[in-house]
Order: sequence, then C-alpha cells, then structure tokens
Amino acid sequence: MKKILFILLAVAGFLSCEGPKETGVETQWKAIYYTVKEDDWQLQGVKGGTNSYYQFVFDEPALTDFIYTEGIVIGYQVIDPGTADEVLRPLPDTWPVGEKSSYWTESISFDYMPGSVAFYVGYSDFATNILPSTMTFKLMMIW
Repeated sequence: MKKILFILLAVAGFLSCEGPKETGVETQWKAIYYTVKEDDWQLQGVKGGTNSYYQFVFDEPALTDFIYTEGIVIGYQVIDPGTADEVLRPLPDTWPVGEKSSYWTESISFDYMPGSVAFYVGYSDFATNILPSTMTFKLMMIW
C-alpha cells in the first residue's frame, strides 16, 4: 500500500512541475496586406538586361527596430485574394509561367528593414518587356 501511495505522490509531483517562465513577456503579432498594381512595378536595370528585375517599396512604420532585431517577419503572396479560392503562398517563391510554346519561371521575394518592405519579381529569361501583374502580399510580423 505504501508503494502505491508513493507512486501516486511521485506522479502528482511530476505532473504539477512547470518549466522556467519569463515574466512580462507576451507574444504579439500583426498582419498587413499590400497590393502592387501592374503599373506600379519599377524596373531595376535595363529592359532585357541580365539581372534586371522589378521591385516596389512600401514605407511601413509598423516595422520597428525592435521587430527587425528581435522579431520575425514572414511574407506570403496572396493568390486569388478575396475569393473562395484564396490561398497564401510563402515567399520566396518560384513559379512556372508562360504559354504552351514558351515557359519560364517567375521568382517573387521580399526583404525588409525598419520602416520599409520591398517586393521583387524577376524572370528566368530576364524578360522585362512585360510588367508583372497586380499582386497582393501579406506580411506577418511576430514579436
């Protein structure tokens, strides 16, 4: 009987133990959506030039120094925004595009610094004679 009582007390002791806690620390997050219209993409480089790509930069005061150094920022492209088929595609992303006779890849990425976020689109064939389409992005900031 003493053995059973000892085992029950030992199990209760293990179940009531907790690991170390940080007091005063609470995780916060913020989701922000951005849309870059087709005509707003800015060419970096020269039309048809090697390493040419498109970009658009947003000012973003919510991206603070603290989030930059201590937080996490995750980016997504929003596919079919506002529809029943809407999905989030994590960035960076490379996706095949084109027509039956000609395919290439579209690479989409982003970077950020305190106060701003930039989105980029480049093509495997360095095609810069067509602007990227209107695209919507989502940033998740966690701190």
